[in-house]
Formats: sequence, C-alpha cells, structure tokens
Amino acid sequence: MELVRLVEEKVLSVVEKIFAILDGKTDYHSFEIQLKKELDSLGCDLLGYVIETVKQKIEEEAKGDPNWKRIRKNDRKEILTLFGPIVYYRSYYQHRENKKYAYLVDKYIGVTPHSRICATLKAELTEAAAGMSYEAATVDISKYNPALKVSRQTVSLSIKEFNPKTEPLPQIKRQVSELYIEADEDHVKVKGRKGAQARLVYVHEGIQDYSRRQLKGAKYFTSVKEKPEELWWRVLDYLEANYELSSIKRIYLSGDGASWIREGIEYIPRAIFILDKFHLAKYILMATAHAPELRKPIYRWIRSLNKQKVQEYLSQALKLAEEQPRRKRIIATIKYIEHNWNGIENAVRHPHIGCSAEGHVSHILAARLSSRPMAWSLQGAEKMAKMRVAKANGESISKQYLEAKNSTPIVVEIKEAMHKELKRLKQTKLLGKGYHNNIPLFYSVVI
Repeated sequence: MELVRLVEEKVLSVVEKIFAILDGKTDYHSFEIQLKKELDSLGCDLLGYVIETVKQKIEEEAKGDPNWKRIRKNDRKEILTLFGPIVYYRSYYQHRENKKYAYLVDKYIGVTPHSRICATLKAELTEAAAGMSYEAATVDISKYNPALKVSRQTVSLSIKEFNPKTEPLPQIKRQVSELYIEADEDHVKVKGRKGAQARLVYVHEGIQDYSRRQLKGAKYFTSVKEKPEELWWRVLDYLEANYELSSIKRIYLSGDGASWIREGIEYIPRAIFILDKFHLAKYILMATAHAPELRKPIYRWIRSLNKQKVQEYLSQALKLAEEQPRRKRIIATIKYIEHNWNGIENAVRHPHIGCSAEGHVSHILAARLSSRPMAWSLQGAEKMAKMRVAKANGESISKQYLEAKNSTPIVVEIKEAMHKELKRLKQTKLLGKGYHNNIPLFYSVVI
C-alpha cells in the first residue's frame, strides 16, 4: 500500500538521523529541527495521498452520475497547508442541469475557488494574530518551516473570515442571589473615521480567591459596530438563557457613567447602577489639583450623600482656578457628579461593589487594538475585538474558525480500505515487532 511505503521511507530517514546523533555526527538540537522537517514532509505526503485517494473515489462515482460531465482533467492545484505546500491534480466538471462548473475534489475537501491556503493554516494564523501583529503572527507560524511564511494581507483576510460561534443553550439554569455586570470601552483609531468605541460588557457571579483573585463565571461581550441596544439585548439573552432571573435579588451594573452604559438599566431587569469609584476619583483629582485641601471635604460629603455640599466645595475650587483649561475641567467634574449622582448614592449604599472594567478593557481590548499606534478598518476592529473576547472566554479561536467553515465529510470508503490494509499487514506480521525485520537498518540494531 502506498501509505505504508510513505511512512516507511520517513521512518528510515529518521533512523539514519538517530544514528548520526549516536555516532556524534550531529547534536540533539539539530536533530530536533531535522525531525520537524521530516515530519512536516511526511505530513505533506500523507495529505497528498488522502487527496489523491479522494479524487479517485469521486471521479469513479462521477462516471456513473448523469448530472456531471467532465470538461477536462489533470488541472494543477497548489495549496499551502500546516505542513507546507502540496500539489495535486484534479478534474473539472460541469453540472448538466444548472450549467455550473466545479472541481469536485476541491468541493469535497473544503478548498474554495482561488484559495491558496488551507483553512487549518488560516485558523492558526488567526489564533496567533489575536495576540500579536500580523507580521509577528506569520513569522511565528513559519519559524520552523519557512515555507509557511505568508503576507500580512493574508493574515488580515483570514481574520476577516472569523465568525464567533453561537452559544448553545445550557441544560440547567444557574441560581444565584446576586449578579454583577461591568462595562467600559476602548477608543480605537479607525481609518476614514474620527474613531470608534470597542465596547466591553462582562457578567460574573462575584470574586473568588485562588492564588490570585478571579471573577467567578465570567462571560465577556464586545462589539465595535453594534448599537448599544443590540449589545445589551445580547447580554439579556445570555442572562435569560443561563440564569433563573426570578431567583436573583440584585443585579449590579457598574461603569464610568457613559450614556451607553447607563442605557443598560433599561434592558437588565432590576439592575442597580453603580458609578465606578476609579472614574469618580479621577474627576475629583482633576478638579482639585490646584486646591488639594478641598479633596477630603468633598469625599466626606459624598459619603454623607450630601450633593449640595459636594457642589459647594467644587464651586470653591472653580473660584480658585485661574487658567481657563482648569476651569473647564472643574465644570466638567460638576456636570459629571450631577449627572451620575444616583450612581454615586448606590456606590455609597453598596460599598462592597467594585468595578475592574478599566483593567479588563486594558488587558482584553486595548492591549491589541489601541496600545500601539495603529489604525484599523471598522470590520478588522470588530473581528479583532471578538477574537480577544473569545480568548477571554477561554475559547479556541482556531477551533471556532474551522467550525464556521464547511466541514469536510469523512470518506467512509477510504477509512474502510485503510482498515482492511492494516488488518492484512498485521496478519503478515509487517507491523509491530515483525515489521522491524523488514527495515534493513534495524538488522544490526539491538531493540
């Protein structure tokens, strides 16, 4: 069988390299690199063998199928796989009724027209690009196999093909007494626009302590293109599908007070808005930088829930400010506290509620979307944000990428033929210990 011959040739080649180490002709690290090349070469050979076997099966069936007419044969196709480039030849067919043309073997194994790279390699490139630049991703994938080096444009196009999976409905809904929702946004530079917001919302059941503090049952959501109401509907759908909402006593929604975050109160039942203490402190620090003695009284009256006194001290800070930019910052702080006073009151009444949205946005979105000088297309920013959130949710990007593609059907006939051949080999003792005697290099090797 051709398959056995391919494997045997590679085994012989690997055994020769093992002897080279034992004879001191090469070192271990060089052997490891050479072994990788041999295995990649074997991978290419095996893929070529499978495609050729599929082709033979399909062409045999097409002869008896009245719907297909062969137009020409032996058209060359080269495609880059995870193991390297492979070349195969296939026939071109036309459907007799709808007059459409197709390479049946390409259709069967999931190779799209004009494609030069297989879906599995694109999936790996997409996974790598979620954590590094496009150039770094293609360099990383090809560091042990230069044949896998592709362009940054190829990585970009692969990312735009990514579609996150649809969440399956859980069998049992969880019951909790309190639920926490936190939200913030990253500001992303988008080509041809002033900018865009990559919004991040995440739901969790509280904080649990291990070696480091973690959110319990965290689920992340994001979007650059969606309207806020569409994002909040997705969050509500998740809550209804995964939790017994009737058993939840309180749902806390925390954020910096942006209008799109406060809008979530309208969609999440019984949600209480909590203003993020970090952003409140940032505004107060900004307003009292020239008069730090006013800071403690402002915080004291905030804890006493006396908005009038808070605004009086901010008005004093405004009178003490001389520069116009500083006056503008103080006025912005006065408006910010006025607009978010109910969130401040809720934060004081529920002091155990924190918010780590700023850090999550930095770690999940900004680390890839905005921490370096870069500009995105709107579609590219949307895809990258969703990929980053998929990783935060503990999901495999490459697996999701491949699941979104048309799955390649299992060739049952080929599988059966291979089992039959393996059975024959076992009967003739060509496998296992008996098989060693058929490899000349093993004659003198003590095993």
